[in-house]
Amino acid sequence: MAPTALLAAARLAQPLRLYLPLLVVGAVAGLLYTLSRRAADPRRRILYQLAWILVLLAGGPLWLFTAAALGWI
Repeated sequence: MAPTALLAAARLAQPLRLYLPLLVVGAVAGLLYTLSRRAADPRRRILYQLAWILVLLAGGPLWLFTAAALGWI
C-alpha cells in the first residue's frame, strides 16, 4: 500500500472504532422497535418495546464509558 493510503486508513480507524459500535446499538434498537410494531402477541410486543428502549438507554452510555476507559476518547 502507498504511504498516503496508510495514513488515510489510520485516520479512518479512530472514528470507526468510536462510532461503529454506536451505529450497531442504533441498528439493534431499530430492529427491536420494528419487531415491537409487528408482534401479534401483546406480551411479546411489550417485551420488545422495553428491550429497544433499554438498548438505547444503556447501550450508548455504556459504550462511551468503555471507549473512554480504553482511552479512545
